[in-house]
Amino acid sequence: MKTFFISLLMLALSTGSYSQIQLEHDYAASATLTNLAVSGWKYYLMDVTTNQCRLYNMNHSLWKTISLSVPSGMYLYDVRYVTETLFNTDNKVELAYIYYSYDTTLYYYTYYTKIINEEGTVLLSIPGCSYVDVIAAGSSGTKMLAYVYDYSVVNWTINTLVYSVPGTLVADGDGPEGVGTELLPYPNPAGNWVTIPTAGHAGPGSLDLFNSAGRPVRSLPFDSRNNTIAIPLTGLPAGVYHYRLNGISGPAGRGTLIHE
Repeated sequence: MKTFFISLLMLALSTGSYSQIQLEHDYAASATLTNLAVSGWKYYLMDVTTNQCRLYNMNHSLWKTISLSVPSGMYLYDVRYVTETLFNTDNKVELAYIYYSYDTTLYYYTYYTKIINEEGTVLLSIPGCSYVDVIAAGSSGTKMLAYVYDYSVVNWTINTLVYSVPGTLVADGDGPEGVGTELLPYPNPAGNWVTIPTAGHAGPGSLDLFNSAGRPVRSLPFDSRNNTIAIPLTGLPAGVYHYRLNGISGPAGRGTLIHE
């Protein structure tokens, strides 16, 4: 009998420990968190079917909907740096978004990046840009690096455009999007394999790959002996994928790639 009651107690303790993790909400798109300079923490998601970025309060009620202008024949690829007072000095929400087209005859991608505010006013347009990275450069101010690719030529080219931006990133512990430093994959777009730098983060750790709906599709370990990790993409559908590097002290990096 004593053994029976001990078993019941252990079962109750086990059940109680698991019940502390509770599902709050289910977003039907890829969502993450941002810490806005004026309005505080918000969830935001990218809806590729409606070309929208929607922001939600921490109780998951809708706060703002930002329409993203995407030309016919092009497709929304990524939304980045949903912020306040970074790209402009007013209190309006601003963001960078990227869209692309694919030439089915010559088999290459064409990208375009825009930075807009919540009203749709265009603050900057960058033809050919598939990726932007904002870095606080100390006394030199805040810089944005825009990577412009031209895949229409046989030996494709890349140019890095450097912009000064008026604001600063709001510290939230792990970067502007809450998941660490941006890690640049190569090649991108990728075929059967893609290589991602581990940025010198100490292992052991893992790199998790997610599809555009936010569902995990790959997870591979890494250690401190290697500066990169190669991810096999064979068997995965073509499309946009996101990845997250998990180090020994938590999230250490993230990024986005296209799988051809």
